[in-house]
Amino acid sequence: MKYIIDTDPGIDDALAIMMGYLNHLDIIGFTLATGNIEKEKSKNNLKVIQKVLNSNIKMYEGSSTNKANSYAAFAHGNDGLGNTFFPVISDMPMEKMNAEDFIISKAEELGNDLTIICLGPLTNLANALKKRPYIASKIAEVVIMGTSYDPYATSKYEEFNIRVDPVSANIVFSSPFKKIKCVTHEIGVKSFIKIDDIEKLTTTNKTISKFAYMIAQKYIEFTKEHNHIIGLSTPDPTTMAAVIDESIVTFKPCKISVNGNYTDIILTENSNIYVSTDFNIEKFRNLFMKTFM
Repeated sequence: MKYIIDTDPGIDDALAIMMGYLNHLDIIGFTLATGNIEKEKSKNNLKVIQKVLNSNIKMYEGSSTNKANSYAAFAHGNDGLGNTFFPVISDMPMEKMNAEDFIISKAEELGNDLTIICLGPLTNLANALKKRPYIASKIAEVVIMGTSYDPYATSKYEEFNIRVDPVSANIVFSSPFKKIKCVTHEIGVKSFIKIDDIEKLTTTNKTISKFAYMIAQKYIEFTKEHNHIIGLSTPDPTTMAAVIDESIVTFKPCKISVNGNYTDIILTENSNIYVSTDFNIEKFRNLFMKTFM
């Protein structure tokens, strides 16, 4: 299987990308969304991540649209990587083809051998569908970090990736993909890495471990303030883990409708869309630590 990672890096995006790469997913390209931070910062962060990994996977710019006109510096820092402020990288150019056209070209070329992993707003995939709606029937699978599902909640949760671009989310969920898997906000919060395990990253001389530890600090602070958890919440790494090892996250078929900035999810017997309902936290934590240690 070949993979396109659509990303808006982002601390947890960075950790997820490293997990995918270090666990040998065949990543053929990164498409850049705009969600967590402004486009130019996202571009540089993706280059920083690739420098740390010593990789040179092709990168494609997407639309700079952030329909909510809000970013997540409160979670990711002003630079998107935990206020680490890496220098601007000028020797890794983006490709001339834009993100949506790259998605279209690879869907046409690879068909059932292509999975798209969406870690941010769904703008690029939706733009590709608006140009070539038929690609939905070609792509093997779309795996999305996004939506909210808690059958016991008394009020709806406005999940960030949907809120940034609900119109695009509606296009994606309404398209006839063979399979869409959604890892929800709730699963991403519950699958946190314990502080003691994060501290273990300081015991190795590996560059990736030091980098992961350094950028994680701001998100640990956010996790405590926003989710009231002592640890590192991991929505995007959990999404990536669901691709690396399908036994980690449990999905059930559902119907999803986008209403305003919210998603309404109802479990059903037959659907091309699946929502995360449970996960194996020990398997996930073991995979995370094995990756970064």
